Amino acid sequence: MILAISFRPPDFNKDLCEKESIAYQLLSDEDRAVIKRYGVHDAQNNCAQRVTFFVDKDGVVRAIDRHVNPLTHGKDLVQLVKEWLRGKQLYDGACARCHGADGGDTQGYPNIESLKGIGNRHNEKEIIQLTASTGIVDIDAWSEEARQALAKYVKGL
Repeated sequence: MILAISFRPPDFNKDLCEKESIAYQLLSDEDRAVIKRYGVHDAQNNCAQRVTFFVDKDGVVRAIDRHVNPLTHGKDLVQLVKEWLRGKQLYDGACARCHGADGGDTQGYPNIESLKGIGNRHNEKEIIQLTASTGIVDIDAWSEEARQALAKYVKGL
């Protein structure tokens, strides 16, 4: 499901959706409460920054895109979803047995650390390096595309 949030009033958003043939819900946040809560309020211009939050079905923020290009954003978002789903598939097959489905269940495996919040501590390149350095999963044999997809997914744990 795709939701967008605008500080504009509902009537404006409705007209915009009809005019631009927008097929997803465009919600109104006239008091800017949601925009402020997500930390994307541009106080100087009293509007929202162009930021996309990729939130999974459980409400967990898995990725944040702070460099939105309106001209390519639709394609960029489709690519992100494809990479994230591929990364989840790779994680489930290669990592979940030690780290658990959510990255935090390491019981029974000595010297295995929780991956919870790893995206707050490391970028995607570092996640790939850390994964390779353990020697448990031979990601050096994986394609660069597969390593990137895994890193994108793990970054959101």
